[in-house]
Amino acid sequence: MRLRLSVADTLATATLGPRSRPTRSLLSMLGVAIGIATLVAVIGIAGTNQAHTRTQLEALGANVLEVTPGDGPDGPIPLPTSAAAMIRRIGPVEGAAALRDLPAHKAYRTDLVPATMGSGITVAAVEPELANAMDLAVADGRWFDDATSAVPGVVLGSRAAQLLGVSAVGQRVWIGDEWYGVLGVLAPAQLAPQFDMKALIGDEWAIAHVGDPQITTIYVRSRSGAASEVRAVIPSTANPAAPFAVTVAAPSRLEQAQTAVDESYRALALGLAAIALLVGAIGIVNTMVIAVLERRGEIGLRRAVGARAGQVRLQFVVEAALIGLAGGAAGAVLGVLVTLGYGAVTTMTPRVDPVACAAGVVLAVLVGALAGAYPASRAARLSPTQALRGG
Repeated sequence: MRLRLSVADTLATATLGPRSRPTRSLLSMLGVAIGIATLVAVIGIAGTNQAHTRTQLEALGANVLEVTPGDGPDGPIPLPTSAAAMIRRIGPVEGAAALRDLPAHKAYRTDLVPATMGSGITVAAVEPELANAMDLAVADGRWFDDATSAVPGVVLGSRAAQLLGVSAVGQRVWIGDEWYGVLGVLAPAQLAPQFDMKALIGDEWAIAHVGDPQITTIYVRSRSGAASEVRAVIPSTANPAAPFAVTVAAPSRLEQAQTAVDESYRALALGLAAIALLVGAIGIVNTMVIAVLERRGEIGLRRAVGARAGQVRLQFVVEAALIGLAGGAAGAVLGVLVTLGYGAVTTMTPRVDPVACAAGVVLAVLVGALAGAYPASRAARLSPTQALRGG
């Protein structure tokens, strides 16, 4: 007589072993849980550190590019006035703004200071988008907007304000034979310290009243890790008529360091995850082999009443997979808790990877099924008389 088992019957027989020997099954699940928890926690902790390191490198300019005019056959070719606006349309670009140096203009505290006396403060016209592109923060006053960019106002770098003796917004400074009201004073610039010694005026005012200043530099800030991708498309975007005449500074070596850090974190996470899964698989194999030895009588009885070898094999494979599923789910939860705890202790923003959690559970089921394949085959090969005699 041949027995035909439904899915429900198969699951019922597969859970018989764990239910009859809960302590041993829990220990086996614990081994899987620790392996998956290690996988999820390692990936989460590595991601947390990776994001923190990336933030620190970006604060130093790892994702900043500088675009300048290049040379053509007859000399320098200026960048189009629309270049910065066109660059801002590139998908991975988070900010871009043009700067126009005004070397003929100097900034003085009053109009009584001789023009021969300079303090090293340079003057430049900027677009309002520069603050966002270069993380410029205003310590006092305000930054340019569409209205103030068209009036004779100036925003001073932190060091420039000190040298000019400007202590409050609303005071005036003398630039290019004209008074400019101080709109704001910048905080020390971490990303671009060159702005600490600059007097910045609005680009609309400069274009209308200071002749026709050409774009000197366009500062571009790309999305994290996308500097090389952005650099490749900037020339044709900034100046479609003459992309060869656009110079883009090579990505900072900080970006190369960032890439190396990312690869190191990924290699570390994968290596430790593989070890964790191996430990879990060994635990399942050990549990299932012992289960076969202890349950020879049960196996023999099932074979004697008509259970086929394939059904016995399926029972033990499903049992091992269920152990892997339970251990994997518990391990994923534990790994998330460890990652959150690590973030709280280190004051970093924790990065829980949902893909790693889902993959961990799936891997636990697969590892469990594969680990149970050998014991299942061993059980299926037992003849009824041999199993009953051994039981």
